[in-house]
Amino acid sequence: MPRFLLCALLLVACTCVRAQISSGTIDYVEHREFEVWEGMSIDQKKRVEKMKAEGAFDQTGRLTFSQAAFSYQQLPKAPDPNNRRGWWGADTENPDVYYTSFTDSLVTDQRQIMDRGFIMEDKWLVPEWEIPANQQLNMAYTLPSKLAFAVSPEGDTLTAYFTETIPLGIGPRGYGGLPGAIVYLKVENEGAYTEYTMATMQPNPPDLSLEKPSEGDKITRERFEKIAAKRREAMERRRRGWERDY
Repeated sequence: MPRFLLCALLLVACTCVRAQISSGTIDYVEHREFEVWEGMSIDQKKRVEKMKAEGAFDQTGRLTFSQAAFSYQQLPKAPDPNNRRGWWGADTENPDVYYTSFTDSLVTDQRQIMDRGFIMEDKWLVPEWEIPANQQLNMAYTLPSKLAFAVSPEGDTLTAYFTETIPLGIGPRGYGGLPGAIVYLKVENEGAYTEYTMATMQPNPPDLSLEKPSEGDKITRERFEKIAAKRREAMERRRRGWERDY
C-alpha cells in the first residue's frame, strides 16, 4: 500500500468512530506511469522522468457518493509553478463525469472531446473481484482494509485496497462493486498503469442527492471510442512534436 495512504486511512478511522459513513466525498490522487517516446533524446527522457517523479502529470479526482449513487470527476489542475507543460489531464475545464446508480445499476458517462460533449448510458459491469482469504498484511493499519484483484471488462488488471468502514461498493472513475469503498486502485495494461490513492475524505449529509449528467449528445460507447481513438492519435502526434522541441 502506498505510504501516504496511511494518513488518509487514519482520517477516515477517526471520522468513523461514531458510525459508518453512507454519504461523503473522497479525493484521490491520480498518478499515471507511462513509457516515454523512444524518439526522445537521453536528456529529454531524463527531464520527463523527473517531471513524473515530481508529480507534474498527476491529477486530483473527486468521488461524491450517497446510498443511491456515486459520481467521479477530475478537479481543475492548478497552474504549474515551473511553467512546465504536460499532456496528461491538461484539459479539465469540462471534466469527464462517471456516474453510477445503485438503484438501477446503470452507468451514465459524460465525456468531452474538444468542444463536443457526449453522454453514454450502459449497464454497470462489475468486475469479478477475487478477495484472498486470511489476509494478514493489513493488520498493521488503523483502518481495516482488504486487498482484492480482478480483470476489468476492458481487459485491465485491477489491484485494489478497500475498506468496509464505508460499506458501499464505490470507487474512482466508476470502478467499484466491492464490499466497501476503494481507498487505493491500480489499473494496469501492457506495462502502463494509473494509480488512484485516497488523499482526503469527509462525510456529507445523509440526504445528499446526486444529479445524473445530461449535457451532451447521446451516443453508443462503440461510436464514442472510434471518435476518441482519432482524437488520441492527433494528441500523440502533437505530443511527439512537443517532446522534440522540449
